[in-house]
Amino acid sequence: MTRVGWLADNPGYVGGAELTERELRAACPDGVEIVDCPPGHVQPCDVYAIHNCVTYTVEDLKRVADPPAYKLWNDVGSWYGEDMRGWLDVHARPICISPLQAGYMGYKDPLIIPPPIGLDRFQRAAERVNGDRRGAVSVGSWRSRGKGAHRAQQWAEGNGGIDFYGGGVFAPPGSREIAPPGLPAILARYRTFVYLPEVIEPFGRCVAEAWAAGCELVINGLVGARYWIEEAPEKLDTAGEDFWAAVLA
Repeated sequence: MTRVGWLADNPGYVGGAELTERELRAACPDGVEIVDCPPGHVQPCDVYAIHNCVTYTVEDLKRVADPPAYKLWNDVGSWYGEDMRGWLDVHARPICISPLQAGYMGYKDPLIIPPPIGLDRFQRAAERVNGDRRGAVSVGSWRSRGKGAHRAQQWAEGNGGIDFYGGGVFAPPGSREIAPPGLPAILARYRTFVYLPEVIEPFGRCVAEAWAAGCELVINGLVGARYWIEEAPEKLDTAGEDFWAAVLA
């Protein structure tokens, strides 16, 4: 039995990084034990998978210095102090979720693996649509201006309007909350999905979900998922397996 130490923040909400962690845990192969290692309680393991870890200290991470360690970068590291980022760059093999992110962060030889999403339920929703798609939609966790809700609103002014879903302090007026189980059916009703961030989006889960649901995409070059959709869509189906193959190599 291979013991994999699992270092991950508990932010008190479920965002894209937390969904990715859940999906990776669900994809864990037989013969592997995931050992939760919260801050202050890093245990001896055979290998470590480090996720978002801004609540950890460098002393926590030094406990994983000898065995192999992999750092899955869900963002571009802007929340990390210089000491923490320096330790991660030296001691943990980076796993980036898009070539766009890897280039932005300056990594020359990272592993590049998209996050596992489970697009089949979005594809099934698209198959159930009778062709009567209309309008435009944008979905996001509008917790920062960089997510670009205002840009989507500007696009909508010349393109017949747009419906917004998702909460956050930068959510446009009228944006509606939606629970994840209802998202496939919502996306499959629309013809166009709009997502125009003004800062880098290392992946963009909502973009891949809208694509799988059959929406036409209006996105820009700051969306990391664009590479996988255009160049290697098959990798979106094997992301969980590819992550574990890398960590257990």
